[in-house]
Amino acid sequence: MRRDPIENDEFLPADPVLPPLSQLDEEAVRLALSGGSVVEWSHLAFRTHEDVNQFLRAWGCDLARDSWARERVRYVYNQAVEFLEEHLGLHFAPDVRRPRDVRDAFLRASMRERFSRHGIQYCAILKLVHVINHLEMQELRSQTAVRETDLLEVANSRVNEASRLMREAGLPVKAFYGNRKTRPSVIKKLLAKRESTAVTVFDKLRFRIVTETRADIVPCLAWLFRNLVPFAAVIPGESVNTLLSEEELALEGKPDEQRAALGLLSAVTTQNPDSSNGYRVINFVVGLPTRIYDVPGVKLPRHRALLGEVVSVLVELQVVDQATDLLNEAGESRHELYKERQMRRVYERLGRTMPGSRPGVDGGNGTS
Repeated sequence: MRRDPIENDEFLPADPVLPPLSQLDEEAVRLALSGGSVVEWSHLAFRTHEDVNQFLRAWGCDLARDSWARERVRYVYNQAVEFLEEHLGLHFAPDVRRPRDVRDAFLRASMRERFSRHGIQYCAILKLVHVINHLEMQELRSQTAVRETDLLEVANSRVNEASRLMREAGLPVKAFYGNRKTRPSVIKKLLAKRESTAVTVFDKLRFRIVTETRADIVPCLAWLFRNLVPFAAVIPGESVNTLLSEEELALEGKPDEQRAALGLLSAVTTQNPDSSNGYRVINFVVGLPTRIYDVPGVKLPRHRALLGEVVSVLVELQVVDQATDLLNEAGESRHELYKERQMRRVYERLGRTMPGSRPGVDGGNGTS
């Protein structure tokens, strides 16, 4: 991705003071790299109410700040229970059906006992909470007259604020920059893709994070999932990891069933067909929770607990270390060769020969 910037934020050197990674951090990172789905998970890894608070805050539901937020969480939880009982015929114990504090459901679904019937029930309910929340974000979007460009601007501002916070926290990041795909670029990408519909363009808003070293990638990803986007917002099947190995992620000791639960055995490895084989990157797509009432002119509703405040805006995130980033911009991975390969595919699909086309040109960096 070239620096056609919305923002080009070069980080100053700093001495990072990073908290140790929790199991929740590790599983969030693995989810992003594998392109899995939380609906396939058999357990969670929340340990405290504050863990849950932080997760919900990333969803735009701040329990400590907003009085409506607790109502919102309870409302969605009750919807999930009702669906499972009425449509799937499941039955729940009273304390599962209506916990004193909904945050306890996250902790119970994270229990590590060999077999816990209540833990399985809590996990099933929270999967429905996840699905219902996504449906209601779409409903909120359809009920509100907002231009896509305005939502992209709000989402962009949120990501740029996160880049500032990363700098202040001393994260080992050399650069954090992004751009917005122009209309001509979207059209060319659609012409080059077999699935030529607008819904397949995930990178209308995209950002790249360049870390100092490969070892810094996982801590930086963990920070993003704590502070910017909840790990459950990763879009399944849209991840590419050609950079970090399982050994680097300390997965060798994990049993197969645990790796399968994290989506690691079905990791997405399909690279952009216009990319060169030598291109190395971590690339994934998230539905960034974006507060729709931050768009100018959009008024707050009376009852925010019903649909919440956020909608999902698709954002592509790329993460790479500095040394690999330099290699990606050399040889066959150069951006201009990637663009040439893509344009040749466009001409071919239109039944034409690209003017000045050079036979045998390999791809580039996979980020049109």
